[in-house]
Amino acid sequence: MSFKTVRDVLELSQDLHRNASNLYEQLREQTQRERVDMLLKFLSRHEEELALTLSKVTAGVSERILDEWHQTELTSVATILDGCKECHPDISVHELVNMALKVDDSLISLYKHMASEASTDEARQLFNNLVVLEENEKMKTARAALSANDW
Repeated sequence: MSFKTVRDVLELSQDLHRNASNLYEQLREQTQRERVDMLLKFLSRHEEELALTLSKVTAGVSERILDEWHQTELTSVATILDGCKECHPDISVHELVNMALKVDDSLISLYKHMASEASTDEARQLFNNLVVLEENEKMKTARAALSANDW
C-alpha cells in the first residue's frame, strides 16, 4: 500500500473509465457480431460519461479535501481485468458484461475503502456518494446486458 491524495484517487478513477472506454472501442473494431458491437458502443459511451462526471465532481471538491492523504492501493484496468485475458474478437455478451462489472466492482471497493478511512465527514460523504454512483451505473450496465438479448 502507498499513500495517495484524494485527487490522485479521483484522477485514477477517471483514467480507469477512459481506459475502459478505449478498450471497448478497440474491441468494437475487431468484432463482427452486431449485438456485441452495440453493447461495446454503449459501454464505451457509458465509461466516457463516467470519466466526465468524475471530472465535474473533482472540480466541485474543496482543495483541502483533494489534498487529503490516504493509504490505499491504486490499480489499472489491465490489473483489474487480469491482463485482459477475456479480450478477444469473439467475446460474448456474457464475457463482456463480466469485464464491465469487474471495473465497477473494483471502483466500488476502492471508494468504500476510502470512505472508511476518511478523516473528515466531507471526504467520507464524497466517497459514499461515489459508491452510490458506481452502484447505480453497475445496475445500468446489467440492464443493458439483459436487454442485449432483445437487440
